[in-house]
Amino acid sequence: MPFSHHITIQFKKRLLLALASLLASYLCFWLFPSVFQTLNAKVVDRLFIYRSESDYFKPDYNDTIVHIDLNDSSLKALKTYYLNRSHYARVIRNLSAMGVSAQLIDFIFAAPSSEPDDRALREATEDAGSVYYGMAFELNEADNIPTPRFRSDADKQYLDATAWQIKVIDGSKSLYVGTNPLITFPAFSEAAKGTGFISIKPDPDGVFRRMPLLIRYGNGFYPSFPFRALCDYLQVPPEKIVLNPGKSIVLKDAVKPYDDAGHDIVIPVDRSGNMIINFIGPWGSMKHYSFAKVFETTEETAAFDVWEEELSNKIALISDVSTGSSDVGPVPTDRHYPLSGIHSNIIHTILTESFLKEPALALMLGLELVLMGLIIISSLYFATLRFSLSAVGIAALFSGTAVSFFLFSNLILNIVRPLMMIFFSMVSILVISAIENAKLFADTEKAREIAERDLEIGRQIQAGFFPEKLPAISGWELAAHFQAARQVAGDFYDVFAVDGNSKIAVIVADICDKGVGAALFMALTRSLVRAFSLQRFEENSGSGENQTPDETEAALKSVVSFTNDYLAETHSEANMFATMFFGILEPETGKLTYINAGHEKPVVFSSKEVKEYLNPTGPAVGAYPELDFKTRTIRLDPGDFVFAYTDGVVDAKNEAGEFFTKDRLVSLLTLPSDATSAELLLEKVKTCLYGHMEGAEQFDDVTMVLVHRNIDNTGG
Repeated sequence: MPFSHHITIQFKKRLLLALASLLASYLCFWLFPSVFQTLNAKVVDRLFIYRSESDYFKPDYNDTIVHIDLNDSSLKALKTYYLNRSHYARVIRNLSAMGVSAQLIDFIFAAPSSEPDDRALREATEDAGSVYYGMAFELNEADNIPTPRFRSDADKQYLDATAWQIKVIDGSKSLYVGTNPLITFPAFSEAAKGTGFISIKPDPDGVFRRMPLLIRYGNGFYPSFPFRALCDYLQVPPEKIVLNPGKSIVLKDAVKPYDDAGHDIVIPVDRSGNMIINFIGPWGSMKHYSFAKVFETTEETAAFDVWEEELSNKIALISDVSTGSSDVGPVPTDRHYPLSGIHSNIIHTILTESFLKEPALALMLGLELVLMGLIIISSLYFATLRFSLSAVGIAALFSGTAVSFFLFSNLILNIVRPLMMIFFSMVSILVISAIENAKLFADTEKAREIAERDLEIGRQIQAGFFPEKLPAISGWELAAHFQAARQVAGDFYDVFAVDGNSKIAVIVADICDKGVGAALFMALTRSLVRAFSLQRFEENSGSGENQTPDETEAALKSVVSFTNDYLAETHSEANMFATMFFGILEPETGKLTYINAGHEKPVVFSSKEVKEYLNPTGPAVGAYPELDFKTRTIRLDPGDFVFAYTDGVVDAKNEAGEFFTKDRLVSLLTLPSDATSAELLLEKVKTCLYGHMEGAEQFDDVTMVLVHRNIDNTGG
């Protein structure tokens, strides 16, 4: 199979797996939103906490918004745990005198109490002209609206009269519908500057992270408590509010007290009109003042001027945060958070225009497709371990990107779903890779068994090319050793009689390559040499006369030349050649006529010293046609040895990677010892050589042939 086709198939497989993983991650969020959306929300909550605790990333606090807390210490200072409405009236009057721009009373005074206390609160509210009261609705989905219920006609008349008419783009049916209202006692509501609902729905895990700014009521809309006060603060009447559900609420020409000119404030909202609240930190992140101290600080007190400077032009939220207050719930930055803090953070988010945004589905999907592409590419180019590490790296890169977007751009990416897609993709690709590898291993194992069987047959066939036994020659000893590095080899040796058994051919050769190709080339070379030898050296044997020295040299040269030309011309594309030592020994005279075709130099030595090396007389066989091979003749004296070998002997390595070396071989051959016969000397070399190689892998064939003329051989 072509490599490009294989890559295409692998790409398609991994693409399908990645797409299935992406689909699985979306299905998890769709089928089990309470599990996976909650998990994602909690991950984002950790970013809120980290940001609020970081000196560098902590949001700047706009101290226009302050809290007036009715806490335990305030109740103790006031010496009562049961405040009447006159207490609130006095606080309202004092705050008004201090120049507070807006007072948000986070209580619902649903029914009248004592007439004097109610009159005091109503008059204080009316005189201040900056007081806002809360009220509550049941928030219903558009397709599940119960029959409206009102406590009184006065409640309905008040709500109908104070509902907003705003501009709507693309319909408003997706907004919550407010029913079953619980409003502040009409006497106070009518005296106030406005009212707004404090109703809020938590996320499935009970955490408050967002709040609707507007809901539908009757034929109009009703604002939330903080949104109602802030629109007045920014001088934005209802007719300058534009609602586009799922996109934004626009406050046209909003004017901040510290700005010279107005501008549009675009608030991102979801289909239900919810704004994500950008909590700046835990409860203590904003300024808090004691209800009791505000109560005690009238215009006649010495500290009034300090309080006036501190609270002038502020937006104050007055709420009960004493022990036992039910107005507490979890938010991203705090597990027990007074819900008046939600209103202050909504105001702060809009006033500072530090809106949190969630990317559109198409943008998020595009980002997930990029991540999917990176996973696919890494799976194609990396093996299992590196692919796993790269997948973890991609997940870490995306996580870091998501954190950066939150910290620097107020953009909330879905973190869990892409990580799920990466995890599903990684696992599925690893599983399919394991299956493919198991199948490949099974196929490879089967192929290996077949190859081993074939190689074993090849080894047996190749073994037939070596002499079963060496010729026995009076006055001479012959010994040989061969050890293949693999099942089949590229080395060979041959020893056989020629010229009517009057001469002995001694051949040691090494093919330039290894493996099956070298073994086949070896078989061919050995067959050519022996066939040409038997032909050329036997041409004169029919006459009953042995060849003359000149004829021996000519025959030797022609055998090597014929072999060279055949290999070079017929098998040139194989790009193989052989180094070869080919000697013709005349036992009677001790003459050795040889051609060394680029081979290792055989050593001629006696028991005392190296007498000479048989240097090359021509190039390697089979490299090019019509090469010139020269012959040379020496005489071996009684006691002389000729040791011919291949480079696998001197290049043999030990565990440390050290070579056996030619110097070590020569010193071993000439070292005085009891090994006076060819067999004993060859065994000595083998023992030393394989001792050197112990523990290391044999990487080349080892071939050695030793010729010895006995000392008592005095023929010729």
